[in-house]
Amino acid sequence: MIKFKNLKVISLLFIIQLMVAPAVFGENSLNVDSLNAQDATLAVSSGLTNNSNLTTIISVLIKSVLGFLGIIFLILTIMAGFKWMNAQGNEEDIKKAQASLKNSIIGLVIVLAAYAITYSVFTYLPFAGNGSGSGGGGAI
Repeated sequence: MIKFKNLKVISLLFIIQLMVAPAVFGENSLNVDSLNAQDATLAVSSGLTNNSNLTTIISVLIKSVLGFLGIIFLILTIMAGFKWMNAQGNEEDIKKAQASLKNSIIGLVIVLAAYAITYSVFTYLPFAGNGSGSGGGGAI
């Protein structure tokens, strides 16, 4: 009897879904102007516009990757601190946590150096922005 009751509930939910789905999806199915406005808003917020050149696209990509690496550093640092707090005086666990913390700080230094190098390259080289070589306004 319980299985029959579950079958009735499942079938009722399926029928309700079939009745509601066309109303939800059919209201604004082809609103192209709204989609174009959303695309333009996304392009502007990501740093890209309709006239973006290759240098701008590459700099936005590098900036995103370096930001992601910064998030990974933060996670590794928190994990190392958590390991250290939970070591409870065990010297081996403390040394492992210290090594993890040291490695994550080395990674942060590498990421910051990469950011400084790419910022310098995209700002002070001739192909950066206006092509004058006197700085392109800081693409990154």
